Amino acid sequence: MYRFVIFIIILLSFSCYTAFSQDQGGTQSYPQTTVNYAKPNLIKSGFYLKLGPVFPMGTFATDQVMSNLPYSTEPAYFPAARIGGNLGMGYLIYIGPGVANNYLRFGIDACFIDAWFATSKPQASWYAGKKESELWYFFVGQKFGPLITINPVDRLMIDLSYKLNFNMSWHDSDWGYDITGQELMMNIRYRVFMIGLHYDFGTTINYNDFDNTRPVHDVAVTTFRVLLGFKF
Repeated sequence: MYRFVIFIIILLSFSCYTAFSQDQGGTQSYPQTTVNYAKPNLIKSGFYLKLGPVFPMGTFATDQVMSNLPYSTEPAYFPAARIGGNLGMGYLIYIGPGVANNYLRFGIDACFIDAWFATSKPQASWYAGKKESELWYFFVGQKFGPLITINPVDRLMIDLSYKLNFNMSWHDSDWGYDITGQELMMNIRYRVFMIGLHYDFGTTINYNDFDNTRPVHDVAVTTFRVLLGFKF
């Protein structure tokens, strides 16, 4: 037993001497370790899901009466759009490495499914014999555009994007579509949680049921959206 204790004492003494020699520089030189202070790249591609209210703006939020000749002598009524809801699903695709010491990264914001609606409260004479919900505005579309993500601290992310939109819409039994819509968007994300602020403009839906022989019923669709969601 005492031999084992002596061996432990000798081993500890040798270890202390070696450590002291290294601290003092000793008789040998040791290569210095280079410390890498580069910020890790925390900006990663991933799927996102958003859900929240839609707030109509501009003429979209006002009653509109349009000529319906020669299709019908009755005018076409488009009631003011009111608050609705939005469901968006897409993917943040980053291209290339991070820049500015991994504080910035560039990519594409691809919203594969953008489904939303806006309610309305039409005048009673406008929907005689119909359900009020038949005069709501329903949309489905897609959005794609360039993306810049900033990672200022920890896992806090700020996404900025400009997207071009495609929208197909249904209102009062008539269909319409538009391919010229645009969106300015800002996400604020922390880990998987996110809030998105969206300003959608430039969309004009012609509710003529895809029939060019019918009168033009152009409705400008401008909205502001506040969406909550997750990015995985």
